[in-house]
Amino acid sequence: MNDDFYGSTKWKRKRKAILKRDKYQCQLCKRYGRIKEATMVHHKIEVEDDPSLALVDSNLVSLCKQCHEKMHPEKASKALRMRKTYGDPYGG
Repeated sequence: MNDDFYGSTKWKRKRKAILKRDKYQCQLCKRYGRIKEATMVHHKIEVEDDPSLALVDSNLVSLCKQCHEKMHPEKASKALRMRKTYGDPYGG
C-alpha cells in the first residue's frame, strides 16, 4: 500500500502543498530557533495506523531529513545498515 500511496499523484500534490504551507522550513528545527530546509513531509499518525488521515493537512508536517530520521529511527537504522552493506550512494 505504501508504494502505491507515496507514488500517487494525490500524495505528490499534497506533499508539495504542505512544504509550501510550511515555507519549506523544518518545523521541528524552527521550534528550537533553527532555520533548516524541509525536504520531507511527515505523517504524525502513520498511514498504516489510520489511512483516513493520510492526506489531512493537520496530520502532516514538513521536516528536514535529519528530523524525519529522528521520527523514524527504525527507517534510519535500516538505511544505515544498507549504507554499511552497499556503500553510500552519494559518496559520503
